[in-house]
Amino acid sequence: MRYRKGASAERELIKMLEKEGFAVVRSAGSKKVDIVAGNGKTYLCIEVKTTRSDKLYLSEEDLMKVKSFSSTFGGRGIIAVKFINNGWYFFDADDLKKSGKNYKISLQIAKHDAKTFDEVIGKQKSLVEVIKSG
Repeated sequence: MRYRKGASAERELIKMLEKEGFAVVRSAGSKKVDIVAGNGKTYLCIEVKTTRSDKLYLSEEDLMKVKSFSSTFGGRGIIAVKFINNGWYFFDADDLKKSGKNYKISLQIAKHDAKTFDEVIGKQKSLVEVIKSG
């Protein structure tokens, strides 16, 4: 059941990316990242997580595989979290902070700190990016 839920979320995100003009490859049963996507100017290496809970924990290993692969590939490491019944939230792998042994992403944190899909694909700048460039 858990695999099907995750695979379904991956396919949903792939459709969203393709709709925006990205070429997308899904790495089923991945050892590195779940999705690699690019449109000629933006390259994303995405680890997809889903949860029915209001919090999610990522291991050091999960985060390091995204960071390592994205660095080698030349893309941006993204953690995409789908909180069931609360939508998608996106985080740069380099921006996550450790909480004890793992990295904790709560729905409350996501609502304040996550990037939108449009920000991740480069359609819209975050408020922080606008302030820095102004």
